[in-house]
Amino acid sequence: MPTVSIRNRLAMLTYTPVSKRSDDSAREYPWLLLLLVFVWLWPGVFSHDLWKPSEPYLFTAIESVLQQNLRYPILPAAESTHFSPLYVWICAVFVKLLSPWAADAYSAARFSGALFAAIGFTGCGMAGYRLLGKYHGRTTVLLNAGAIGLLPVMHFLNSNAVLFAGAGLLCWALSLSSKQVIFSALIGGIGIFLLGETFHFAALPLWWALCACLWHTTQWRTSRFAVFGFISSLFALPLLSLYPLLLLYFSSDTAAHYFGHRMFGIFGGLRNFQAAFSLPYFVKNFLWFAFPVWPLALWSGHRSRKQLSRTGTLVYAWLAVFCTVLAVSPERNKDILVLLLPVLSLSASAQLFHLRRGVAAFFNWFGMTLFGFAALFLWLGFFAMNYGFPAKLAERAAYFSPYYVRDIDIMPIVTATLFTPVWLLAVTRKRIRGRQAVTNWTAGVTLVWALMMTLFLPWLDAAKSYRPVVRQMERTLPENVRRSLMTGKECLFIDPNHTDAHLAWSQYARIPFVSADLSCRYVLLQYNPKTEELPNYAATLWQGGRPRHRRERFALLEKSP
Repeated sequence: MPTVSIRNRLAMLTYTPVSKRSDDSAREYPWLLLLLVFVWLWPGVFSHDLWKPSEPYLFTAIESVLQQNLRYPILPAAESTHFSPLYVWICAVFVKLLSPWAADAYSAARFSGALFAAIGFTGCGMAGYRLLGKYHGRTTVLLNAGAIGLLPVMHFLNSNAVLFAGAGLLCWALSLSSKQVIFSALIGGIGIFLLGETFHFAALPLWWALCACLWHTTQWRTSRFAVFGFISSLFALPLLSLYPLLLLYFSSDTAAHYFGHRMFGIFGGLRNFQAAFSLPYFVKNFLWFAFPVWPLALWSGHRSRKQLSRTGTLVYAWLAVFCTVLAVSPERNKDILVLLLPVLSLSASAQLFHLRRGVAAFFNWFGMTLFGFAALFLWLGFFAMNYGFPAKLAERAAYFSPYYVRDIDIMPIVTATLFTPVWLLAVTRKRIRGRQAVTNWTAGVTLVWALMMTLFLPWLDAAKSYRPVVRQMERTLPENVRRSLMTGKECLFIDPNHTDAHLAWSQYARIPFVSADLSCRYVLLQYNPKTEELPNYAATLWQGGRPRHRRERFALLEKSP
């Protein structure tokens, strides 16, 4: 019998059949992930006006900060609307630095969303890497980027981008708490501070509740974790106190209002603390907002139910605390759901590599079909609204955006043309596993969003912006009325309580208006035609509004001389 060498025996012992090798050994291209995330960040940031619901109000606050030469914001709008002072200030810094030489003021302000998205992705990726191991950091980032609801939060003016960044940093801090106590506590303190931009001083009790839930599990009950929780709270407290201290310095009346009505963020203040049962609202929106992260997280939790890991206890504790917060939130704003995405992506990533090949193939096929048909529809819609073919689609496009005028720019077309074949190339890879399916899904989300924000952007802008409404009013004015308003012989009055009208005409009108002189001959009103009637003035010079918005109309009235 021939003697088998020691080298051959070792080779036989360590041999793994090709079909059973882990796909972790597949060749990795980290730069492709970075490129995909970088591409994801920018569509929707540039070249459009302010869109409701939050952009007009936030940009008005940004202008107030710019008028104060970037002093920390002390804003009347902060009394009635819930947005982050830090977010407003950073938007103002971007406008100051980048406008008008690099971008228009609206686009420059939206750069803040890209900044906070990058912070949130970094925190989620590092948490996935520390808690789950190699490659999981990348899949955690991709899962977040593939969540449908995250797109408008990060690409438009929306202060909940700060909430996502804070949640991502807290996950990173918790993942490091057992090894690098001081560094993780510093990250955790910053994360609590960013969480406090929505919850203000309520952020600390929420953080303590989360730490208490984790402390009751064996995986987290260590002296290092106790020191981490204490130092992070100690570091966060002066950061949370910064804004009210500045309010006390600049305006004691505004500070008194803050403590009475805004001290606990969306829950109010000492005088009007409030809560409401909002669970059905958030559950209904969660189903599409966090898709496909929540089905994968649910499957992962079911698979690992028998042995609860450190990551699993973090996910359950986080959901217990913040789902309770959402359930009693008095503010029904679906964008607050970004708070749940980082831990859900961690849960989904934990078992993603063990996703059955058939399930991964079905998920990949579903994404290819969904985004392929969506991309085809968007290309057809582009030709319909600009060239009239297909005729039926062109008719519907004109119905939903009647102010749209044919607008073809070469750069958006080139961008959209490049995106489509690159996506086709990416999704036609063989041997699809869980991670590749998630990558393809995120690429599909990016493709459809990029096509919407390039090919369809002028059409959407004509339907969602107030600029065409304002321009229509100015075009219909008689020449003598326009001249008298421009020269100051007559004045146009807009009631400051008519918020949308005030914001729209302040941004887009070339004709000046006033908000305090009730004796003006001309009055611009905002009203709901279903419930309100126009006052009986001498003449109605113009009526209009955004298309398909039947509860919001504007009218220009002339009083009797």
